Amino acid sequence: MSPKSIFYIISIVSILTVPVFAQLGDRPVMVRMKGETVTAYQHSFALVVGVTNYQNGLPPLPGVSMDMARVKQSLENQGFKVILILDPTLEELDVAFSDFINRYGQDVETRLLFYFAGHGYTIKTKLGEELGYIVPVNAPNPARDPVAFQNMAMEMSQIDIYTKRIQAKHVLFLFDACFSGSLFTTGIGLPLPLNNKALLPVREFITSGTSDEQVPDKSIFCSQFLSGLEGEADIDKDGYVTGTELGTFLQYRVINYSYETQHPQFGKIRNPNLDKGDFIFVVPESGMEHPAADKKPVTKQVSVAPAVPEKTANVKETGDLKVFSAYTGDLYVDDVFFQTIVANATVLFFNIPVGKRKLQFYGPTIEKREVVVTKGQTCEVNYKKDQ
Repeated sequence: MSPKSIFYIISIVSILTVPVFAQLGDRPVMVRMKGETVTAYQHSFALVVGVTNYQNGLPPLPGVSMDMARVKQSLENQGFKVILILDPTLEELDVAFSDFINRYGQDVETRLLFYFAGHGYTIKTKLGEELGYIVPVNAPNPARDPVAFQNMAMEMSQIDIYTKRIQAKHVLFLFDACFSGSLFTTGIGLPLPLNNKALLPVREFITSGTSDEQVPDKSIFCSQFLSGLEGEADIDKDGYVTGTELGTFLQYRVINYSYETQHPQFGKIRNPNLDKGDFIFVVPESGMEHPAADKKPVTKQVSVAPAVPEKTANVKETGDLKVFSAYTGDLYVDDVFFQTIVANATVLFFNIPVGKRKLQFYGPTIEKREVVVTKGQTCEVNYKKDQ
């Protein structure tokens, strides 16, 4: 497999026949508050975006692709269904955000998480304003062509527009990038014990640095984010990590481990209707309740979707499956739900058992086909508009 192929990893799947993926995103999250167990969320979805192969004068970030695989796995361990996109252009980034919000962000009893890793940049205007940007793969170097850069990068004000489209009560944006922005109020105080107020609507933001700082390719922010979800950010040791606890933890750890060259910022959106609650993660093996773990896995419901088969014997000889789709849809392999593929994304699945595999793609139409997976090789499949 060429190095370039690795940068297009959208999903890493251990073996074909593990049915647990069918329930990701649909596991209720239960928390204890004042001696009672309540349902915090019915659904959990995450959009994870990483940019590695910058094409137009900006330095590449080769560490991002592997960081994104680790973030994806950690979030799946938390019960999130994760859509992972690498190296998008501005147009592809906008489509990914819009499709994700339209598909998963319209149910109130949902938590949504957005994670971006790549270059960030701040432009200071002649009027004294600061405009923060996250940088897609094909944006030019802003120092060489600032006008073209502004046309090909995503201004942070666009994130504010996205937040208004979301109906989910809890949304957390994490940016492993440095830029200036005024979407949120920093310095939101010390974490408080979990209570009913945490379930109120909220939009929270955490960035890995300020406008005049640079994020290293070997991300301290990412490694500490993963440690935080494992329980290190559980400041009050109640079995939960809130968005406030996570922001506090990342601010302290990243400043310390970067020798004060990075200063993460965190806070809640400047909106009185969306700044009251707090995002909640359950610490693994904390002793808290995980009712979904005791229930029979529930298959994701798709029209005419096949049922998930029982787990079969381990398969040793495997190949890879690379899928491109011009449409958003759900991919099944041998009747096992693997991933929702966002329009114009390339997906690479590892460790697919060799031999004939049956593919079913539920997009605007239902497409069925058979492919042959060969040991150590990559089988490519395209779902294009002209087919």
